[in-house]
Amino acid sequence: MKIKKEILARCITFEDHIMQELQDSEMQKEYLRLNIEEYVKDGDAKLFFKALGRVVKVRTTVSQLAKDLNMNRSNLSNILKGKVQPSFYTTMKILRGLGAEIEVKFA
Repeated sequence: MKIKKEILARCITFEDHIMQELQDSEMQKEYLRLNIEEYVKDGDAKLFFKALGRVVKVRTTVSQLAKDLNMNRSNLSNILKGKVQPSFYTTMKILRGLGAEIEVKFA
């Protein structure tokens, strides 16, 4: 058991890894694009907003983004944790607040 704990202590977690990768702005764009595609396919808002929350954390703070967007910090935090599903308008407001541009394509 002691050896297992020592090995685990030297390992990087998935969360740490993804946060390191998201330091790159191009990776942030691709990560959000892929998560939006998945959200459209499976409707799993909780996963999408968790991904969005990761990008918020590497770009700014929830408090600062809430202030910039004139939103309640607690409400924004609950959205990013997947506890509350916001309206389309609010989702777009958050994405625009991060500098995202949304393009709609028809197949």
